Amino acid sequence: MTIDLTAQIHQYLTTAPGSLFTQQQVAIVDHWEGDANLLWRVQVPGQEAVVKLFLDAGQARSRRQFDGHQLFTPAGLAPKPLWTDRYPHGLSRQLLVYAWSDGDPVTPDDPGELWAWAEAIGSLHTTPPDEVRRFSPHPINLDFYWRIEQGSIAQITQWLAPSGLALTPLFQRLAAATTQLVQTSLPLWTAAMPTPVHGDLTRDHTLVERGRITLLDWEMFGLGDPALDAARLLQREAQTLNPAQVETWLDRYLAVVDQPDMGARIEIFRRLLEAHNAIYLLVGLQQNRSGQPDDELIEALPFIQLALSKAIDRAATSLSLAESHDSASIVADFIVWLRQVTPAAS
Repeated sequence: MTIDLTAQIHQYLTTAPGSLFTQQQVAIVDHWEGDANLLWRVQVPGQEAVVKLFLDAGQARSRRQFDGHQLFTPAGLAPKPLWTDRYPHGLSRQLLVYAWSDGDPVTPDDPGELWAWAEAIGSLHTTPPDEVRRFSPHPINLDFYWRIEQGSIAQITQWLAPSGLALTPLFQRLAAATTQLVQTSLPLWTAAMPTPVHGDLTRDHTLVERGRITLLDWEMFGLGDPALDAARLLQREAQTLNPAQVETWLDRYLAVVDQPDMGARIEIFRRLLEAHNAIYLLVGLQQNRSGQPDDELIEALPFIQLALSKAIDRAATSLSLAESHDSASIVADFIVWLRQVTPAAS
C-alpha cells in the first residue's frame, strides 16, 4: 500500500498548491507504516522531512499533532511542523509534514538518558495550558476514567453472568476491588487540573540526540491528566524498564513536576491500568462472541488465553486480592466456553 502511494505522494509534494516543496527536487528515501498512518522520509535541498498520511480520524489526529509540534518545537521537545493539509490535492486522506529529527531511542541503562526523558515529560506536563486548544481523547481525571471503565465492567459482568464459569465470581472480585480503589482515591484529584499531555508516550516515540529529547507522534496531544500520561508510559515500558530504572525515572519526573500527590496519583493509575488490561481483553473477546471470527483470531486464541491469564494475575496482585485462584485453569475453561458460544470458532 505504501509503495502504491509513493508516486502520488511525490506528485503531491512537487506540484500540489498546498505543498511547500512545489517545484523543488524531492527525493523519497524511506517509507514505513504506523498503527493508523503511512509515513515517508523525504529529502529536499537543505532539509529532510517526514510526510505522514493519516488513515483513521485524520482531521482530528493531524490537527492535534500539528498543534503539539507548534507549541513544543521552541522547547526542543517536538519536530518542527512544516504544514498540514486537510484536503491534499490528489490524495484521499489528511496529511502532515514535519522536519526530520535525528536520534535513537532512550537507552534505559544510561541514567543520564532516563533523567533527560523524565525531565522532558515533566516539562511538557508543567507547561501552562493556556495555548492548548483541544482536550486529549484520554480521560482528564480519575472520575472521567472511571465512568468509561464502569461501562466496560458492566458489559463483561452481564456477558459472563449466565455462563456458570469460575471466571464470573473472579471477575466480580476484581471489579469490586477496582471500585473500592477508585472510591478511596478520588479525593487525590480534588484540586488536580488538566495539563498538556502527549497522550501516547512510549520509548518508541522518544528520540535522544546528544542528551536532548524529542517526542514523536503527538496524535493524542491535548489537555489531560499528567498522572495517567506518565502511568501509561510506565505500563507500556514494563518489559523495558526494571524496577530500579522506573524509580530513577519517577524520582526525576516528580522533582520536575513537584505537584501535591502526583506520585500517589501515578501509582493509582498504574494499579488501575493492570485491571484495565484484563477488562480490555475480555471486552475484545465479548465483541466477537456473535460474529464470524477470522482465521487470525482463531489462531491467536492460545496466545490470548495466556495473555488473559497473566493479565488477571497482575490485576489481582495490583489490587491486593487476598483470595487464591488458579487463573490458568479458570481462563482455560473460559476459552472452551467461548469456542462453544461463538459461531465458527469451534
